[in-house]
Amino acid sequence: MGFCRMKYLMKTGLSKRDVSFMVRRFSPLLGYSIEEVLRPKLEFLVMTMDKPVKDVVEYPRYFSYSLERKIKPRYWVLKGSNLDCSLKDMLGKNDEEFAAEFMGVGRMLVPPSPLSSLNDR
Repeated sequence: MGFCRMKYLMKTGLSKRDVSFMVRRFSPLLGYSIEEVLRPKLEFLVMTMDKPVKDVVEYPRYFSYSLERKIKPRYWVLKGSNLDCSLKDMLGKNDEEFAAEFMGVGRMLVPPSPLSSLNDR
């Protein structure tokens, strides 16, 4: 059953060694549907994100994230800010960490209060 998925991944340009490495790092990969998971996410990675297929070798968990609820929204935030990062940096953070790092949330400087300037006198 997993052989078809391995063969599919190799047809995308990954070597047998790459695919074996990915499976060792993230074994659920062999359970994903080619049509519903692997193909759409690889197409988005290559066609829209303009990243090489090899990027999934380092982060095979990419396939575990929802394309519509996580991958696309985060990609569009990064693209809108003209930022580029690894798949792991883009997806491996929880929502709060992602917002803090890439959206500036939580980093706003608090202006000094008028009372603090009175205390300095």
